[in-house]
Amino acid sequence: MTEEKLTPQEISPEETVAEDISGEVVNLTQVQVGNIQADLVRLQQSGAQTIRAAEVELHSGGAAQIEAQEVSIVQGGAGAVQAETVDISQGGIGVARTNVATVVDGGIGIIFADEATLQNSQIGAVVSREVNADKIRAGILLAGEVNGDVETVLDTPRAMLAGLTAGAAIGLVLWVAQMISGRKK
Repeated sequence: MTEEKLTPQEISPEETVAEDISGEVVNLTQVQVGNIQADLVRLQQSGAQTIRAAEVELHSGGAAQIEAQEVSIVQGGAGAVQAETVDISQGGIGVARTNVATVVDGGIGIIFADEATLQNSQIGAVVSREVNADKIRAGILLAGEVNGDVETVLDTPRAMLAGLTAGAAIGLVLWVAQMISGRKK
């Protein structure tokens, strides 16, 4: 693989680059690339395997993995994101680890955040210190503080109750099994 040093990088829609791209500013429109490393990355209707940058703006595009300080996704998606701040509008992420997350009309499989602001979104699992919500659905919600309208399958008190119940049930089954096997000897 070759690495190009570019300052502001623009690739025309006719090009498909499978190589690594690096530079201060990388702007891509309607292309697919391998790995990108830059200070600022802007993808429009484009895709990348891995992005490492200070700031990433994804519009109608996607990336398998993003590591950045700030990530903004509009009508796009990413498999895994690790960033200081994540803003999603009409997009989605498989797994996100961030300090501050804002999701509007989007979805996330699993999010680990210090503070999450979620609006009209669907989340598989939320693990956060603070959640500010407006009309969200979450499969599992584990949070220190929840403000707003949240519909959950399993929230923090229910998760603790489910764990306690499962532990008691498993203990009872093992005790009965030990009693039965003790009689046979």
